Order: sequence, then C-alpha cells, then structure tokens
Amino acid sequence: MGIRDAAITWCGEFRSRELEGTFIESSRQRLRDGAYLCMLATGLTSLSFVPLDMMTLDGDRLAFFLTVRLAIATVLAIGLSALARAATARMVIAVTHLQLYAFFCLNALVFAHPLLDRHGGMFFPLIAMSMFMFLPGSFRRVALLCAVAPLLSLVAWAELRAVPESSADMAIIALMTVVAYLVGATARIQLKRMGRSQFLLVEGERRARVTLLEAKEAAEAGTRAKSEFLAVMSHEIRTPMNGILGMVRLLLDRPLESEDRDRLEMVHHSAELLLGILDNILDLSKVEAGRMEFERAAFSPARVVAGIQTLLSARAREKGLELSHVIASGVPEWVEGDGGRLRQILLNLAGNALKFTDAGHVLIRAGLAGDGSGRLEFSVTDTGIGLGEAEIKRLFHAFAQADSSITRRFGGTGLGLAICRRLVEAQDGEIGVESRPGIGSRFWFRLDLPATAAPALGAVDAQGGAVLPPLSVLLAEDNAINQKVALGFLTKASHRVSVAANGAEALEMARDGGFDVVLMDMQMPVMDGLEAASRIRALPAPAGMVPIVALTANAMRGDAERCREAGMNAHVAKPVDPDILFQVIADVLAGRPVEAAAAPLVAGTAPFTELAAHLGPEGMAGLIATFLTQAEEACRILAGETGDLLRLHMAAHDLKSMAGAAGCGPLADLAAAIEAAARDGHAEEVRRRVQPLDQVWSATRAAMVQRFGAPQELSESTVPAR
Repeated sequence: MGIRDAAITWCGEFRSRELEGTFIESSRQRLRDGAYLCMLATGLTSLSFVPLDMMTLDGDRLAFFLTVRLAIATVLAIGLSALARAATARMVIAVTHLQLYAFFCLNALVFAHPLLDRHGGMFFPLIAMSMFMFLPGSFRRVALLCAVAPLLSLVAWAELRAVPESSADMAIIALMTVVAYLVGATARIQLKRMGRSQFLLVEGERRARVTLLEAKEAAEAGTRAKSEFLAVMSHEIRTPMNGILGMVRLLLDRPLESEDRDRLEMVHHSAELLLGILDNILDLSKVEAGRMEFERAAFSPARVVAGIQTLLSARAREKGLELSHVIASGVPEWVEGDGGRLRQILLNLAGNALKFTDAGHVLIRAGLAGDGSGRLEFSVTDTGIGLGEAEIKRLFHAFAQADSSITRRFGGTGLGLAICRRLVEAQDGEIGVESRPGIGSRFWFRLDLPATAAPALGAVDAQGGAVLPPLSVLLAEDNAINQKVALGFLTKASHRVSVAANGAEALEMARDGGFDVVLMDMQMPVMDGLEAASRIRALPAPAGMVPIVALTANAMRGDAERCREAGMNAHVAKPVDPDILFQVIADVLAGRPVEAAAAPLVAGTAPFTELAAHLGPEGMAGLIATFLTQAEEACRILAGETGDLLRLHMAAHDLKSMAGAAGCGPLADLAAAIEAAARDGHAEEVRRRVQPLDQVWSATRAAMVQRFGAPQELSESTVPAR
C-alpha cells in the first residue's frame, strides 16, 4: 500500500478503488446499521401518519392515502428482509438505495397532507441533511439520492396541496433545503475522512504487527534451523569419530613401540576431546530448539555427588589436587527430579574447576539454599585462577570465556557454562558465581528438588524402566561382544560388575560371596552355566542363596525347565534388552513371580542403536569394532569347514549370539541353522547351510559399516572364497 494509494480525496474517500473496497467491506456491519436507521426512520415516519389520515381524510382520498401507506409498508418490509440477507457491503448499499428511491417516490404521493400545509416545508431540509450523514454508499450516489428525495417531496407538496404556497415561501424553503444539503455533505465528508484516517492507523498497526510477527517467526525458524543443523552435523561427525576411537583402541591393545603408543594415545585423547565438544553442541542445540526433556524420578543427591568425585578422582590425582565432597545436614536422601541432568551440570562445573586449578583443592558441596526457599544448593569451590568482575559478566554465554588468554592456555569452547545455565534455568533454577582473581572461585546453582520416598524395588522410572539400587553383579559370559554389551548398560546404571569368562571362574567368584545377583550364560567353555548354577546352589549360605538369572540365546521351553532344575531363578533371552533384564532382576530380588523369558529382538530393530543410550559413544565404538572383528573370525571358521562339528557348533553359536545382539537378523538366522545342524551331527546339512554365508556376511558387514562407520583395518574380503 503506497502513499498515493492511501491518499483521501476531497469527498472523503480513498483514491485507490482497491483500498476503498477493502475499507467498505471491513465496515459492512456499520453500513448495515446506518441502512437500518435510514429505512426505519423514513418508513416509520410516513406510517405514523395513518391515524391522522383516518381522522382528517374521507372517501376516495382516504382510500388512496391508505393504499399508498400500505405500499410503503410493503416496500419497507421487503427492504428490511433483503438487507438482513445482504452478504456483502455492495449488496447492503444497493438494497438501501433501491428501497429509499421506491419509498420517496411513493411518499411524494401522500406528502400533500392537509396537516402539512403549514409546516411541511420543514421536512425538506431535514431529509437533505440527515440522509447525507447516515446513508451508506459512495459520495456521488448518496449526493444524488439526497438531492432527488427532497426535490420529489417538494414538487409534490407544492403541486398537490389544496392551497398553493407563495413564491417567496417556496424560495425560502428551497434555499433552506440547499443549505441543509451542503451542511450534510460537509459533515459527511469530515466523518468519512476521520473514519478512513482511523482505518489507515489501525491497518498500519496491524501490518506492523504482522511484519514483526513474520520477522519473529523467521528469526525463530533460523534459530531452529541452526540448532537442527548443529544437531545433525554433530551426530554425523560423531559416527566416524566413534569409528576412529574404536580402531585406535584396538591398536592400543597390541604390542607397540613406545613412540607409536604415545602418538596413538594423543590421537585417542584428541578424538575424545572432539567428541566432548560435539556432545556440548548437541546439548546446546537441543536446549535452543526446545527439545530438551527433563525426567521426574526419585534419585539420591548424595550418590550423584559421590559419583562425580569418583569419576574425576583420577584427573585430580594427575594434577596433584585434593578432590572432596560434602553433603550438608538437611539434604534429603531421596529427591524427585532429573538426576542425569544434575550429574551433567556438576560434572561440567567440577571438570572446569580441575582444569583451571593448578594447586590446592576442589570441593563439591550439596546443602540447603540459604535464602529460605527450601531449594537445594550445589556448589563447586576451587583454589584456581579466579575471575574479576569484568570476566564474570562474560560467563554463561555460548562460546564465551573469561578472555582470549584462557582459551590459549587451557583450551575449550566456552560451551560448558552456557549449557549449565540453560539446563538450570530450564528447570526454574538459578546459577551464579563468586570469585576473586588469584584466590579461587565458587560456582553455585539452586534447584527445586522436593524430597520423596525411596523408590520401591522394581518400581518404574519416568521412562518405564525398573528402578534398582546399585547392585554387585557377577556376570558369567565368555563372548566378548556380550560382555561389552552387558558391562556397558550395567555400569551405566551404577551397578558394580565382576566378569567371569566361564562357569568355573563364576563358581570360584561366587564362593567368596558378596554378590547381589548372578547373570549366567548357558553355554560356556570349561563349565557351562547349568552346571555352574547347580554347584553354586550347593554352596553354604549365603553364597549358595544368591539369585541367578540365566542368559540364553535359544529361549526355548526346555531352557526354562532346565534353568529351574539347575536352581536358577529366571532366564532372559538374548539379545538382552536392558529394560527387560532390569525388570526381571527387580522381580527376582523382590520375590515376585517372573514372567516367561522375553523373546529375542525382532531382526532389523538394530539393538546396537538402542544400546547407544546405555553404552555411550565410546562404548559403542569399541563394541562395533569388536563385533566386526570377532564375527569375521567366526565366519572364517565356518567357511573353512574343517569337519570338526564341535568347533563349528561353537563358532555358529558365538556368531548367532553376536549377530542377535547386533540386530543382524539374516546372519543370526543362518548361524542358528548351522548351529542346529552341527549339534545334530549333520555334516552335509552344515555344508549346505554354510554356502550362502559369504553373501550374507558381506551384506551384514556393509549394513553395519553404513550405519556405524568403516573400520580401516578390516579387509574388504572377509570370508575366504570357497
């Protein structure tokens, strides 16, 4: 809408027809109200003379007047009905003008009433002025109607009355009518100009709001796009980085020259730092995009703080620092909130304190806030470099550090404190810092974490998983892949895990006692799980009373019966679902009946991807590398067809277990068929089943490489040609 389009002409209307049409349409209800007023005022005024007609007229003249009044009433009724149905402003104007033209034509026939002989002239100026002010429509059409209406009435009044009016009186009446006409036109012009000026003001404000809203939405869309880009890129970069970490870890497990080991450890350390930066970027993008979700579950603040000290104690020892923690009196043993986010915030603050402290100590403290709010206050105090007032103002902003020398000396991206601030504020908390240069700093934050009861054994958290206290777990498992998987999600759930590579080792470790539960694989070398469980049950109490949960790759009905006969409390099918396993353990410890063993995960559900939440990026990198290496070795054994059916049976069993854990359905099914044929002694069936192994393994390996990245040290041809 340009300046010229918004210009108002001398008659009080917009110069732009489009803008005038928009204004008229937006004023439809106001126009309708004015039309009702004009129709009812004119029509009812004429109809109010019916009693006077009957009092002063008689004979044919009375009949004529009443007939005209009836016609006027009919026209009024039709006009009001049509006006109520008018859907647009143009229809409102058209109906009003047609009705009024018809009315004034009819009313002129009865204007020469005997009672109006002396005072009828006063109506003409009133008609001219009032109609001009209230009649809807364009100025030219209203001016025409306001001129025709009094003119028709004046001519009829002058010609049809019994006693003609003098010329002088007619001239005065005509002059007064013209003056009233001009006054009405002027008033209309001013009113219309005011209405359109107000419309322009309101429309300008509306457009400004629309522009601001569009700009706001564009800015938010840009922020979301940036956050999504950061999330996608950090995820895409993390995948090959996990592959690098896994391969470097495998190389570090081999005998190396001292110089080569130092270089590889530097690569490993650098990759871990890069992964930490990527994790920070991903968290920041989640918070900015509003996709950060917080759990409401029972957890122990004291355990969280103690876990932070345990996790960072090695780093503190390397720098010669004292790292300690204090739990003040009054802190509830159990609170409701997001323990994982609290751990993330404390780990970031304590990690920073260790990084910026060269001598002295770092103290992690939990207590009640001193402001009387009842909130918990967590703080990290150090004897590090400290901060000045100007430096403190730059903290808690993304990619900001105290000054450039901090970045050069200590490194870092400045994302950690920004993420801490946003995590705290997203939970309706507050965060701050007290510091003096050269003396040290105290970072603190306060959260509303209401006290709650300790979770019942077997209760479920916000994600539907079983709540378990930290347990001492004996894991009897010979397969490295299954060991890594179980160790990953058990240690991430804060359980202490001891690993036995066969049943004999498990028996000796169980003999010493101290375990809350034993997870026992069914098929292991030296001594299988069934025999180990029977011998554990033969031990004196309390070692012989420890709950035992079988881990089986078959999940057949016979397995459940054999497990029960051997003294096991329950069994869980491989590949193991952590949530199902934790629920079974909770049921066993609580003495509740345990449901039937869970079926293996359906092929194609990619359990490795689901386990990423339990193992973390580094654990996943090592897991994938180990899987590809050991699965390739099992495929080589099977493809070699040595004729040793026992060896083929064990290799097929291992491959089936590993492939099931990885969600590689076709490979797991083929390995299961080979295992069954070898177990039953059908050598020909084994050879027939092994034939498609090359193709199936190549497809499986390609799918794993596409999903998790390509390990560089594995050859392209993984199964020997036959």
